[in-house]
Parts: sequence; C-alpha cells; structure tokens
Amino acid sequence: MTTHVPRTPRASTARGSERSRETLRILTENITSGRWPLNSRIPTESELMAELGVGRSTLREAVSSLTALGMLEPARSRGTFVRSLSPVSAVLSDFIGRHENPEILQVRRLLEVESTRLAALLRTDEQVERLAAAHERDLNDDQSQGVVRGATPGEFHAIILEAAGNSLMADLHAGLMRGVRTAMARGEMVPQISAAERLADHGRILDAIREQDPVRAAQAAADHVDHDLTTAG
Repeated sequence: MTTHVPRTPRASTARGSERSRETLRILTENITSGRWPLNSRIPTESELMAELGVGRSTLREAVSSLTALGMLEPARSRGTFVRSLSPVSAVLSDFIGRHENPEILQVRRLLEVESTRLAALLRTDEQVERLAAAHERDLNDDQSQGVVRGATPGEFHAIILEAAGNSLMADLHAGLMRGVRTAMARGEMVPQISAAERLADHGRILDAIREQDPVRAAQAAADHVDHDLTTAG
C-alpha cells in the first residue's frame, strides 16, 4: 500500500520558483535570439500563458523583471514591446544615476541629435511608415493631453534609434532614459512643454526623416531636446 505524502509548502514554493526562473529564461531567450525583434510587440498574456503552460502571476513576474531591465516596455492598451536586446540599459542606468542631471540632459542631446541625423540618412520606407504610425497613435493617445509627463523611451524614439542602425547608441539611450525617468519621479527634472508642442516637434522630426534631410532632422531633434525637459530648482 502506497502512503500518500502530502505536498509541503516548501516543495510547492521551490517548484514555483523553478517555473518562474524557467519562464524568465525563455522570455529572455526569445528577445536575445531575435525571435522577438527590437520594437516588436510580444504575444499577448493569454497566448504566452498557453504557450508556456504557466499561470498569470508567474508570467507577469517574468515580464516585470524584463521591464525592470529595460528589455520590455508595456504600452497602455497596445501590448508590451521589445525595447532592448540586452539588459545593459539597467546597468547603464545605475551608472548614469551617479552623474548630475544637467550632464545627463547634455548626453541625451548628443544621442538624440546624432541618432536622428543617422535615421534620416539610413531609414527604410518601412521604418518611415512605422514612425508615422507611431506619431499618429501619439496624436490620438489620451496621454497626449495637457502638459506632457516628459520624455519617455516610447515607440517614436525607439524607431528612430532602430533606423539609426547603431545598437550601442540604442542601449546607451535606453539606459539614459531610465535615469531621466528616475529623476522625474523624484521631481529633479520637469517637463516644460505642452502636448501640442511635443507633437509638433515630433512632426518636424518625422518630416525631415521622411525627406532624408539629415541637417534638418538634426536641428529638429536639437530644438526638441533643448526645450523638452529642464532640471528643477
């Protein structure tokens, strides 16, 4: 006669931790292998739960971990997008956070001006279409009302960095913007433009990239960064 040994909480917890680690490993591999390309939307929560055979809490824990590393970015009502192919942005963010906020904004200017210039030179028609679609969604987004909450590593800028064709620049920018968001949460950086002004800036950047005018694209990016955020105090 076989004696039934009840499942202990410790054993159950261990199995749960193992599932969480394995789920995180699979999602990370999907990103780093290119199965989920940069700026692509990952499958829905229900699709991933069915594919991986895990529960909602396990999946959300893994997605949350990758979001904290800057590899994924949730977009309200649009899903979750791949924003970095490596966790380097989180490491960079910690390093960047040791520097003064004016220095961070200066480096942001360097990266965004140059990436926009390169995007105007190197962009594909498909990237222009996606950039225009991202701008259109931004125009219709409920978050684009009143004063903008500030520069975020959103789809518009992510596509520009992709079009620039420099993965190191993209990783540096992702890490930098994590630092910017942290400073904003602390009230150390504040937006100084309205939604209408930000969208007008993006429209000028889009037009210059579409027309493959690197000089005008760089100037439009510089103008945008110069009046987008400021340090508090």
